Amino acid sequence: MSKQKIGVLHPGEMGVAVAKTAQNSGHEVYWASDGRSPETCRRAAAAGLADAGTLRKMTELCPVIVSVCPPEFAEELASEVTGLGFQGLYIDANAVSPERVRRMGECMVSRGIAFVDACIIGLPATTRGETWLYLSGPNAGDAVSCFSAGPLEVEVLTGEIGQASALKMCFAAHAKGLAALRAAVLGAAEELGVLSDLQRHWERTGTTFAAAVASLQHTAPKAWRFVAEMKEIAATFESAGMPREFHLAAAEIFGRLAPLKGMGKPELHEALKKLNAR
Repeated sequence: MSKQKIGVLHPGEMGVAVAKTAQNSGHEVYWASDGRSPETCRRAAAAGLADAGTLRKMTELCPVIVSVCPPEFAEELASEVTGLGFQGLYIDANAVSPERVRRMGECMVSRGIAFVDACIIGLPATTRGETWLYLSGPNAGDAVSCFSAGPLEVEVLTGEIGQASALKMCFAAHAKGLAALRAAVLGAAEELGVLSDLQRHWERTGTTFAAAVASLQHTAPKAWRFVAEMKEIAATFESAGMPREFHLAAAEIFGRLAPLKGMGKPELHEALKKLNAR
């Protein structure tokens, strides 16, 4: 692929990692500042992204658009882009269920848009070999050259639209589900008055209490982002014949921690207080 104008919706921390990978691969990356927060404006400026101003202008300028947004907004954003008459390559890299991404894909393809199902596994990366961008669907190969130079690693999965999202759902079900379980265990132990006893017995049996605490402290400030994702995982599990209730409970746990958004690493007692608030 020759040099392209690529639009990124919207450049949060992960969106910037996607944008940097596209820039490193020789492309010019745009974003749309209309309605975005001052923090996002600063982040986009620091990353050297060109400002299309509005989503409409982005659809006119950029033959490739990548969506990296909270999962609860993914379908609405895809519908908005479709409604503006976009006719290029649309890469949905959001944490949504396979059913949802297939529905989005069918709608966009029926309107003449080339659609790619994508998922990102890992943290916002600055070096290669840490975070992967997986692509699936008939047009996945067309997107590879947009992201060839890192820091994100890119890989095409065999199969149709939905494979990348299914991989994301299964991976996050374990990683974030385990974080929610640890949080619930610590919250219950605190409420029942056995937190120090649990710590002592865990250490006797080789389980590190500090690891569980660190998991809670790491997860709490960004737990608000995981509520919708857990619901997408619950829907995915239900479609695969697995119980959905565990990840619905995880969504509730993360919801209790949501008030700690943006507060940095909380003290253990602060996180436990939020978990046990009723």
